[in-house]
Amino acid sequence: MSQLPEEVLADILSRLPVPPLLRFRCVSFSWRALIDGPDFIKLHLNRSIEARTNRGLILREDNHLFAADLDSLHGSVVVQPEQIDHHPLWCQDYGIEVWGSCNGLVCLSNSLDTLTLWNPSTRRSRRLPYASIEFQYPSRNHEIRIYGFGHDIVSNDYKVVRIVKIKGVDDDSFDYEVKVYSLRSKSWHRAGKFPRYRSLKRTAGVLASNALHWVVTEESEIPMADLISLGGCLSLLCNYFLDRVDVWVMRDYGVKESWSKLFSVAQSSVIRPFHYVRPVTYSRSGGEVLMEQDSSKLIWYDLKQKRVKNATVRGLKELTQAEVWVGSLVPARWRC
Repeated sequence: MSQLPEEVLADILSRLPVPPLLRFRCVSFSWRALIDGPDFIKLHLNRSIEARTNRGLILREDNHLFAADLDSLHGSVVVQPEQIDHHPLWCQDYGIEVWGSCNGLVCLSNSLDTLTLWNPSTRRSRRLPYASIEFQYPSRNHEIRIYGFGHDIVSNDYKVVRIVKIKGVDDDSFDYEVKVYSLRSKSWHRAGKFPRYRSLKRTAGVLASNALHWVVTEESEIPMADLISLGGCLSLLCNYFLDRVDVWVMRDYGVKESWSKLFSVAQSSVIRPFHYVRPVTYSRSGGEVLMEQDSSKLIWYDLKQKRVKNATVRGLKELTQAEVWVGSLVPARWRC
């Protein structure tokens, strides 16, 4: 192997998952330099994304996180997720929330508003500095904080967006403050003014086409629609209660005429009635979509046969959240 040209060795190693790559760093100084290099990290990441390999699921049950290999959810094998007790915000008393993943990095927060970028594959993380709320609002009565996370391909920078909705004593008294954390500068800065919509759904920002998206309305009621990212495309989930769920995809980003219905899941197509389903990701072949049903189970929807089958996961009493992530060597710090 030592006689192989470096580009051939890099091509071979880039097809492997992260755990053996971390072990192979100990083979020699040259192997370590290769595997730690930004060119190899990018090559390995791009190959995993294009081939839909090295993908896992982070499953949240209340304050606990579990990990499962995505491909193992196919077939009749019962999957036993592994509890993650090494993540940087692990503490039973302060809760945990997952605000998205990008290129192998996962954004976590707890009830103390501590934020961390974490690579589950390498177990490396970076805790973000605290960002105070600068905006002063008279009769401030309540705060809602939500986050979004992604990679800005224009500036080659990983960023976290924090939106704080500040509410007064009545529904007409509210405003927003937006701050953005840059991994490159290791600092927060105040962003431009957020559109003043009455209702902002408390969900993570949806990353698609190099932008983060949230659902907002002028009405006080939360809409029965969600934005998701499916196959890198901005998608809309429309829930018709106790009837069906429609999934729409924007094929050409920013062109409203390019919205097309990808599929519908009717009550009659599943084993038991559901209140809600949410697509998580495509299968490796692209012929099936993994979906979270009623915060209790995972199911596969076959796009061609229009049929549902269970993804059997054992050991979870309640499925609070399912987030897909790709195993990568991307460091939780900025690298040029």
